[in-house]
Amino acid sequence: MRRSVVGRIVLLALLLVLSATARAADRDGDAISDQHEAALGTDPGRPDGLQVVIDDGLESETNRAKPSYDGTKDVLTVEFGHVAEDRCLWRWTVAEPARPEDTVFHLYVDADADESTGRKSSPGAPNHGTDYMVTVAGGSPRITAYTADGSSTSGPPLTYVVHGNQVLLSCDIDLARDASGIRFGLYMLCHTSTGSGDSPRMSDSSSKIDVRGMPIRTGKKILRPLDHKSNYRVDATFGTETLQRALADERNIVVPYNQLELDGYEIDQFATRKWPYVAMNAPGAVARTKVPKAGRYHVGFIMYDDAADERVVISVGDKIRGVAVARLGTRRTWLYWLHDAVDFAGGETVELKAAGSGGKHGIAYVIFLADPPEPRALPLEVENMIAKVNPEQPGRVTLSWTTSWPCLTRLKWNAMGKEPQDVEQGPPCLIHRVVLEGLDAGTTYTARAIGEGPEGESFAGEPTEFLTACPEPPCETTVVAIPLVVDNPYPIAAESWPICGGVPIPQGQLGDAGMVRLVAGGTDIPLQVQTVARWPDGSVKWLLLNFAADVPAKSKSEYRLEYGRAVKRAAVSQPLMVVESDKGLQIDTGKLRFSVDAGGNINHSGVYQTVAEDTEGNVYRTAGGKAEITVEERGPIRAVVKTVAPLIDKDGDELFLIEKRIEAYRNAAFLRVHHTLVVDGPDRFTTIRRLNYQVPVGKQTASWRAAVAGERELELDPASSIRQQTDQRLLVPAAGGEKVEDARLVGSLIPPNDNSCAVAVRDAWQNYPKGFSFDDQGLNIELCPPFKKGYYDQFPFEKEGHHLYYYLLDGCYKLKQGVAKTHDLLLCFEPGEKREPTCRLFQEPLLLTVPPKWICDSRVFYSVAPRDTESFPLYEQAIDKNLDGYVQYRERQHDFGLLNYGDWYGERGTNWGNVEYDTQYAFFLEYIRSGDPRAFYLGCQTELHNRDVDTIHWNEDPNRLGGVYVHQMCHVGNYYDKPVEGSLGFPSGGFSVSHAWTEGHFAHYFLTGDRRSLETGRAVADYFIRAELGRPYDFSSTRTPGWHLIMLCSAYHSTSDPYYLNAARVVVETVLELQDKLPRPLPEHQLGDRKPYQEGGWVRAMVPGHCNCEVRHQGNAGFMIAVLLSGMKYYHDVTGDERVKESIIRGAHYLLDETYSDEAMGFRYTSCPAGSYRTGTTPLMAEGIARAYLWTKDDRFRRVLTEALPRGAGGSSYGKGFSMYYRMAPRVLADLKEAGIELKQEP
Repeated sequence: MRRSVVGRIVLLALLLVLSATARAADRDGDAISDQHEAALGTDPGRPDGLQVVIDDGLESETNRAKPSYDGTKDVLTVEFGHVAEDRCLWRWTVAEPARPEDTVFHLYVDADADESTGRKSSPGAPNHGTDYMVTVAGGSPRITAYTADGSSTSGPPLTYVVHGNQVLLSCDIDLARDASGIRFGLYMLCHTSTGSGDSPRMSDSSSKIDVRGMPIRTGKKILRPLDHKSNYRVDATFGTETLQRALADERNIVVPYNQLELDGYEIDQFATRKWPYVAMNAPGAVARTKVPKAGRYHVGFIMYDDAADERVVISVGDKIRGVAVARLGTRRTWLYWLHDAVDFAGGETVELKAAGSGGKHGIAYVIFLADPPEPRALPLEVENMIAKVNPEQPGRVTLSWTTSWPCLTRLKWNAMGKEPQDVEQGPPCLIHRVVLEGLDAGTTYTARAIGEGPEGESFAGEPTEFLTACPEPPCETTVVAIPLVVDNPYPIAAESWPICGGVPIPQGQLGDAGMVRLVAGGTDIPLQVQTVARWPDGSVKWLLLNFAADVPAKSKSEYRLEYGRAVKRAAVSQPLMVVESDKGLQIDTGKLRFSVDAGGNINHSGVYQTVAEDTEGNVYRTAGGKAEITVEERGPIRAVVKTVAPLIDKDGDELFLIEKRIEAYRNAAFLRVHHTLVVDGPDRFTTIRRLNYQVPVGKQTASWRAAVAGERELELDPASSIRQQTDQRLLVPAAGGEKVEDARLVGSLIPPNDNSCAVAVRDAWQNYPKGFSFDDQGLNIELCPPFKKGYYDQFPFEKEGHHLYYYLLDGCYKLKQGVAKTHDLLLCFEPGEKREPTCRLFQEPLLLTVPPKWICDSRVFYSVAPRDTESFPLYEQAIDKNLDGYVQYRERQHDFGLLNYGDWYGERGTNWGNVEYDTQYAFFLEYIRSGDPRAFYLGCQTELHNRDVDTIHWNEDPNRLGGVYVHQMCHVGNYYDKPVEGSLGFPSGGFSVSHAWTEGHFAHYFLTGDRRSLETGRAVADYFIRAELGRPYDFSSTRTPGWHLIMLCSAYHSTSDPYYLNAARVVVETVLELQDKLPRPLPEHQLGDRKPYQEGGWVRAMVPGHCNCEVRHQGNAGFMIAVLLSGMKYYHDVTGDERVKESIIRGAHYLLDETYSDEAMGFRYTSCPAGSYRTGTTPLMAEGIARAYLWTKDDRFRRVLTEALPRGAGGSSYGKGFSMYYRMAPRVLADLKEAGIELKQEP
């Protein structure tokens, strides 16, 4: 959405609004004054013929007698007339003198008289098929244009004037024509302005009419300043260095924004661009200055081209000399100047008048140029074409390229000698990707990308040739062995326990997963191996291993993974079997046979189905539906079947989507089911009473045993239920009903005999409400058990209400559209004595542990330091303490529940953090560097929450998939419309790339093989490419490109998809372009005792919060610069771009210049000199500095690392502080280690 000081669109014509009693010349006698005709762009010497097209008449006497009646909104007629070419004139007449300032008036124009194109509403609705919505709302005119597919965009300028009871509108739009004249559809709506959610006091409207036979007038339309579509007698250029050189040139005269005489402009105190500016706050705003001295100059000014329609009229004295046009939304700061120089005597008035149809018209400087720079236009280019072949998917090629202007993805491609084929897809973007499949191996193909500029100009790249075959990747000729360990901390033995885990391989050492085997005690272990990531040279980066482990109680089993060109792996005897047929899938593990039916349900002595009930009592099931079924893994050890099916009722109506991943293992009589609910309903929220996973165990008479925390068990009679109400309240059966116990349901339920299936829910009490019950259909694993209204409703909104129970009010579950929730389920068919141990092991399964040094040295997570108690005892002691502290803090805050578990509460007092700074990744980094299982399990818990709840998994607009909610109340917002009084919490919020992360998603996938995490990581990265790079790229806050680079480099490093590399390139090029490579003089009020310029950073006007001084200082927030340096560091890690290395070094110097004190041994928040320094620092602030020191050995950087960093080595034990510290720290430690710096004790 666009913001404007005076609304969405403001026009110069509003200056010409006259009262109804004004007397004005009217040369052509058409009842439109010459002054109004000048504003409207009509010919004052030629009468304008207007014809009534809507004759609505006066409201009835009864309606006029109502208190709500307002004659200024009672539309009598609407008239239309063609002016010339595409210019149209409209006039609406009301019963009383018009009052646009409190009126909303719409004309819905079906310009092509074809309802199949344009705005999409309900068929038959009067606004369905609208091509242009012509609006005057609250005194501000605008036009919304609709494309053929219904997408909306800003339309052409709209001018209006008022004359008594009449309002005249002028605009340039194309209307359909036939033999009888102009034809279009029209619907009118007029009502009083209202506040948000209020109904208008007075409203008037027409039906939709078909207007035909409107006369077409010949001639040329009059060109007003606001009608220029390109610069008129004005040249322009852009580029940080170019503008800085012009400002620094002593031959030029520079008048800054705060020295201009303003009329309708004001200084924008919230300006965030590189240069502060004045912004328009009244129609036709004017900024003036006197020419300081005699001389010959080109009059110019500096202005940012935002997404609005802006035009600036340059006048010297009373004469218009030129018009600068900024209407394309290039999102660049431009220097505009008159093409012709002016000879000044000194003292003349130069005037810049805002004449565009919207935007700020933000003037930063008026500049008198003695010798202007060369004009420069935005280039239209196709660049960075890459063709990527994946050895795991023969015949599949990913093509990616960039365009200098956002446009649709268009590609012409063909095999040599064959007819070319065309690909076209949207939405418009700077980054493009096309995936071609089914190509022939060894065939040469040619591809050429085509772009389109802002005015429809076509441009194309050079043809690119590519092959579907990739060169043989490098591979070690010797045998390399990696020691692996499976630890069993439990007092029970693990027999043939399925192990699934990732093992990284350094670049250039392994070409194919077939050259791998697993050995224990000299014996080959049956092994399933999958390559899940490759290095840029095509060699294997990550292997996913599946095998069965035997580990005695409280012991460990050791293995050796061998790889190399000479290594051969024996075939697995009696492998798991998967057979597909028209009836579904049949799977045989050797100990268990079952099928998956067409509805995606497991069949084994009955149907295992999901059942839900809505608040109306309608019951929905997956049984009987039609599922999408995909066999994702079909190996000898493990099979993974993904099913996606709707929950449907008896009439076929759908409630939600249920996605399941069913895992089966060789020689195992149990199944793991990842059960995911996806809220895909059309409404913002959907409510349900219950959601069960139903297990067909038949009629039960004997009691089952439910495990309770503390090595206890409770008996569950089939006639009763057991339910976890909160993290500390368990509702258990009692005589005559139920009672409350202070207990926690572990999640397993064991039957009394071998005839039924034992079940387990991982982290059951943590994900309350949870429960078990029985009915005639069998056992209900109550993922969302039913509950009565009352208990959760009693808690105050200000306390537990908004914190914990916001989705459990009124006796139902209230779930927001797009949210997902995964439950990990176990279905155990093992013999009786094995069921309890199997269920217990399922809660925190045995881990495959790779030596930390091996993982860190492999650089699959860039450079990470393994645990080192000798070099970094200060750090290692703190992380040990803080891992325990995290668990304890979570307990104290009761941060549990179906939608809460895995996240941390308390951001700004009342927000959920939505894992800000990537909490799960902080845990995973600690796990890979230390092997500490606490960190692994905490990371998994956090990942599942953030992956499912905080991320959009369904929306009617597929372009919103992957959006991630910023920290806010209730994670996803809109449960409440107000914050907690006295807090800074957000009741709702949107998506921001500076509050979204992917590294944790990808790490979880590589460590566990959980594909949903991979899919979510890619979806998030794709969403923010569309959101950030679907328009010309720019940024105001440096953390925006910083976090985006971290995300994009993670996506590329994890997938090798060139799409992400190209996106990162576009971001980096803008970062480099906007960096202050030349000294930037400080304003006089900021000089003090420091050097008189800023250099090497990304200086901008600081906003309140970063600088609260009456006259704002320029500079930046230190942590935002630090985040950018980290993102650039990761980009350098994956590309080796030397320009980025030099930029990081310059940026690190700037960060210290602006915010660091050697005396305080710490940073202040921003460049503002009123800020105070705090002793110590964090890895977030130090990461770029540590890398700069590694490259330069500059003692200035070393002092930060040896004096400030140790004083902050205690870290944090929860929430944002924990995430911020530990997501960066392991990488900082790696650079410290390489530089020979230790953290042994606080200085």
